[in-house]
Amino acid sequence: MFEMTEKLEAFQLTVRRMAEEVLAPRTLDLDEKGEFPRDLLPSLVSLGIIGATSAADVGGSAMGSVAGLIAAEEISRVYPSLAFFLEGTQAPVHALEHFGNDKQRVRYLTPVIRGRKIVCLAATEPTGGSDVANLGTEAVRDGNSYRVRGRKVYITNGGIADICLLLVRTGNRASMLAVEKKTAGFRVGRRESQTGFRSVPVSELLFEDCRVPVDNLIGREGDGHAIALSSFIVSRPIIGAIGLGIAEGAFEIALRFARERVLYGRPISRLQHIQFMLAEMETEIEKARWIVYYPGAALDRGLPPRQVGKWAARAKAVGAETALWVTQKAMQILGGQGVNPQSHLPRLLNDALELFPASGTVEVMKIIQATEILRRARS
Repeated sequence: MFEMTEKLEAFQLTVRRMAEEVLAPRTLDLDEKGEFPRDLLPSLVSLGIIGATSAADVGGSAMGSVAGLIAAEEISRVYPSLAFFLEGTQAPVHALEHFGNDKQRVRYLTPVIRGRKIVCLAATEPTGGSDVANLGTEAVRDGNSYRVRGRKVYITNGGIADICLLLVRTGNRASMLAVEKKTAGFRVGRRESQTGFRSVPVSELLFEDCRVPVDNLIGREGDGHAIALSSFIVSRPIIGAIGLGIAEGAFEIALRFARERVLYGRPISRLQHIQFMLAEMETEIEKARWIVYYPGAALDRGLPPRQVGKWAARAKAVGAETALWVTQKAMQILGGQGVNPQSHLPRLLNDALELFPASGTVEVMKIIQATEILRRARS
């Protein structure tokens, strides 16, 4: 369970105000240009959003996981792309804070939290995304450095990141390296053509005999798989919160239209069928809210990520499915106006579709849930 304290409610109102005043007037233009709005980073930093889950000694605001979910939800009501950037940031931030050493936190983590640098976590390869244990990208020790060769695809924030946390194969096990953008042999390949989240580059990253100092190893050699899984568990509820925000944004558009659209002399909100649709949409949103916030509250209570994995997977899956279902219903209520880009619903629908593969497909999330259900049934 989770509780909205007065502090969290005040934070929610502050983020909502920022989203409505700063983001809302720019959404269509940002989506059309498809460029990441770096000028918005100071707003995220000033509100403590990027470092919401991080300790004060590394520059974070230490508000907790629930606060991070609130921020993602409120931003996604207006412009989900910016919240997707936050999701792509959370996983590497978690890895650096909990597995990096003091020197790495100072060099990489604090600048990211303060908005001076952007970070990504690169795990997915052409042969598959969710099977992070099967890696083709290889790092071979050569004196005081690793020689890295390989290719990563579909990397959120990849095209704009100053620092890449790279999952590689070292011998028979996985390890994680911090690779800076200026490193010779590291380059950004093509940007993927996206249906939604137009302002966040999802890119191919190439490593061609790239030399990375041994000091850039995150944690111990061979710990990469555990670090990646822990980091993805922490970031997955944010995908759920983005879906929740998309659903809320679509619902608000539909509700406003239903009250203003007059048919046969009265608002269509007086029609029973429309009332039923609105009631069902609102019910699905409220059901999703409890599922999405549950893993965040568990993390704030001190549970380790490994104990939250099933709940995080469920939050991601339910958030994605709710976003798509509610947005489609909203388009039905608006009729012909619903497919007009000016209604914002086509943009929200495209963003909802992007949630399904993000951070592991919905189907993989259900496999994670089922595996845990069956494991507990045997014990």
